Amino acid sequence: MIRFIIEKDNVSVAFDAPTDLLYDRLALVRVGDIPISGTDNASVRFIPWADVKLAEAIAKRFFDDDKISEVNALCEKVKHLRPSDEKAFIERLENDDVHGTSQMIEVANEMGLEVVSEINRYDYVEEDEEPIMEQRM
Repeated sequence: MIRFIIEKDNVSVAFDAPTDLLYDRLALVRVGDIPISGTDNASVRFIPWADVKLAEAIAKRFFDDDKISEVNALCEKVKHLRPSDEKAFIERLENDDVHGTSQMIEVANEMGLEVVSEINRYDYVEEDEEPIMEQRM
């Protein structure tokens, strides 16, 4: 949803939030949970995915002192919203002038947003009389 690029001492790492490996990625450049504005020793850039309207809507509402872990948690919370929930969430952010990851997480919790899993692909087995759903991975 949001790509982070962190550079420190000529070492850089890029990763997409949400990730389960956040602290491993931060350890690669020898930083802890830093603000998205960076530190004196480490620079941080973040880029919302251009084709994801939700990513752009939340990225423009960050505070400089929001931590990378907070952004990661927010992205995890909203990454697979139904289209109607995504639209309602964006409208709520805009109408209530919500800023900062903690406030956005609060709004998501208040709205009781339902995250849906990625769509599984099913095919019918033609030999059977009754169609049987098979999950393919």
